[in-house]
Amino acid sequence: MELQLFLLIAVSFALGYLVKGRWGKPGPAIWKDHITGLPSRKDFEHSLELGLKTRCEMALIIIDLDNFKTVNDQQGHLAGDSLLQKAASTLLHETSELGTLFRWGGDEFVLLITESPEELGSLRTQIEERFEAANIGLSCSTGSARQQTSDSAAAFFQRADQNLYSNKS
Repeated sequence: MELQLFLLIAVSFALGYLVKGRWGKPGPAIWKDHITGLPSRKDFEHSLELGLKTRCEMALIIIDLDNFKTVNDQQGHLAGDSLLQKAASTLLHETSELGTLFRWGGDEFVLLITESPEELGSLRTQIEERFEAANIGLSCSTGSARQQTSDSAAAFFQRADQNLYSNKS
């Protein structure tokens, strides 16, 4: 039992180190989002697959910027890019101690948590409230999922995505 606990902690640490260690280091442009500077969707997919292979206990929180399309439509895409940069900076500040933040694409971000917290709902609410309190002119909605033993990457992400859309309606 102690050996299993030790191995679980070691794998969790190694995954966190690998995911966080790649961000901010020189490497292929595909791993870094060119607008926000965050790790990209490709990096997220790689990190998620690695976590599933090592059977690390993980959770996902998808973060969607509310009404972002209006900014692009009314103020232009450069204004939208600037707002995406502010949103990414704000989210990174609020989530850096929890896990690794990735830019999924468009107006969505994904937080990959390698040590699954007890209560994802309260964590999601905290992220939403702190993001709105940053007063950058947007709010956000979140959805989450906790890894299940038989999960594929697609099934895991789909549960978080469904949770996001049920929370938005």
